[in-house]
Amino acid sequence: MSLLNKFKSIYNYILLMGIDWFIFRVKYEFLKKINYFDKANSNILKKVIKIDKKKFFYKKIGLVNCDFIGENQLIEKAKNAALGKIFAFSNEYLDYKENNKINWHKNPILNIKSSHYSSWNKLSDFGEYGDIKLIWEASRFPQIYFFINAYSLTKDEKYANACKNQILDWIDKNPFPYGVNYKCGQEISFRIFSWIIALEYFSKFFNNEEENKIVENIYTSLLRIDANIDYAAKSVKNNHSISEAAGLFIGGLLFPQFKESSKLLKKGLKYLENEISYQIYSDGTYIQHSFTYQRLALDILSFVIIISKKLKFELSKEVNNKHLNMITFLNSFIQENGWLPNYGSNDGANLFPLTGDNYRDFRSSLNLANVINNENSLFSNHKKLIEFFALEEKGIVPLQTKLEFRDGGYYILKNKKFFSFIRAHSYRDRPASNDMFHLDIWSNGKNIFCDAGSYSYNTSKIFKNNFIGVIGHNTIMINNSNQMEQVLNFGYSNWTKAICLDFNENYFLGKNYAYLKKFGIIQQREIKLKDDKLIILDSIKNIKENTNIKQIWNTKFNIQIIDNYTFKIDNYIVSSNIMYKLEKSYISDYYNSYTEGIRVVFETNSKEDFEIKTIIEYKD
Repeated sequence: MSLLNKFKSIYNYILLMGIDWFIFRVKYEFLKKINYFDKANSNILKKVIKIDKKKFFYKKIGLVNCDFIGENQLIEKAKNAALGKIFAFSNEYLDYKENNKINWHKNPILNIKSSHYSSWNKLSDFGEYGDIKLIWEASRFPQIYFFINAYSLTKDEKYANACKNQILDWIDKNPFPYGVNYKCGQEISFRIFSWIIALEYFSKFFNNEEENKIVENIYTSLLRIDANIDYAAKSVKNNHSISEAAGLFIGGLLFPQFKESSKLLKKGLKYLENEISYQIYSDGTYIQHSFTYQRLALDILSFVIIISKKLKFELSKEVNNKHLNMITFLNSFIQENGWLPNYGSNDGANLFPLTGDNYRDFRSSLNLANVINNENSLFSNHKKLIEFFALEEKGIVPLQTKLEFRDGGYYILKNKKFFSFIRAHSYRDRPASNDMFHLDIWSNGKNIFCDAGSYSYNTSKIFKNNFIGVIGHNTIMINNSNQMEQVLNFGYSNWTKAICLDFNENYFLGKNYAYLKKFGIIQQREIKLKDDKLIILDSIKNIKENTNIKQIWNTKFNIQIIDNYTFKIDNYIVSSNIMYKLEKSYISDYYNSYTEGIRVVFETNSKEDFEIKTIIEYKD
């Protein structure tokens, strides 16, 4: 990209994000230059020094069920966590151990340590220590839930002591404001949530001095979130701001003894209500266009509602309504095995890793949320979170599913043989992938043609393109070009516009304008669902010169070649009016992990308007 085009892309990105966003970013960079955050850190430390240490206590509210019985398959995770091997990103063990303790500043894959002598505001998100999320993962304390589970089954005090000792060691090794573990308010919030649950469940194992030490750090951390929540709300503008607002609100509720508690509660609630009002669309779809991030936001709201009910704090109807709308949306996509499509950004976040469910299984979160919202569960099993939070369940009442979510741009076509959904949306909030008109196809719980996922936020742009580029989605690519131009690390210019023209449970017709500005081309996608087949018609219109057209399909299943136009995948015969080729693809179900798959590319060149007709037919 030329320097001029790069400047145009950045300018377009700023216009799309809004002038208020731009002004805030300029102001934020200015504040960093004049060492504003050093002064803010100093003020926090002064408040901590001045406060009466007798206020550093935690009063249990009966948040959790101390008679909870966990699941055997999680004991291994607790044993490893006690040795410094943390089950990270809900998928893999990362070894943080150093000198028989966890090194809280270590990237365990690169074995590189971030500085713990520099204040958080002087450290980069993309430093020489590699992916900062690899360092953060242990400090989120997912291991607390593993220790609880193991203790509930064995009553072995080594798990309670491992939990306590790791929290206390973290506090010793992370004095505020030093190190990357104070960089992100969302990470801090998750840590506070985990520590609160530990104080509730393992209360008899903490003496007064140890409890005081933990609550002092929670107080410090709340002040840190309070001082910088505007960065999440005005710059990041996604689940980060919901997490931080929830942190302030919950901190204000649970620690009324602090001088700032009333302010934290009110500010947290104000930000929380404001964030969910625009982050959760009217139909329950979510601003980040990601199923896993939407589950995270749902779990955070569930936690907020649980604590509010325990303390008889009445939340607004909008909070409960938005919460229910998200349940309805996610439940409409759930498959037989509890999985949802691997659509959208995915950092492996799981707020309550207290069940033996696969991370991709949404049933525990949806059961918890629905019991909180209307006292009924949705599924007969997957009730461990309901038991853990000591919630009363009236019974199992299925929730009515929907096929059309026009505000967010999701359209479901399904029958006994197929479950599929397509994206048709004009982005009004920051997109994360080149995914317009992506078509996800399932059958009998198998994701036949899938989204490639997102893999990692800290890898080369070339490799990242395998996941977030057009080639990572089941859609059309024109002239080997992405639908949008990437700007900086997480932005795009020329946000894609698309519309749905007609839709019912067996039919979709829409237009995608992603390539209109660059090539003058419009893609029309028509999908017809029959009893045993899907017919996809991609009409490429307004072609004025020789144009390369690719219809892309990603899969983890093996391909059996029949001829140049036809192949077999699982129980399906796929055929088209143009020839295909097979390429290696990369598919990521979990953060920091990928497997090799197959990319099927139906490709042609045309100097005039062209239609690709692809048929996916079930053969028993």
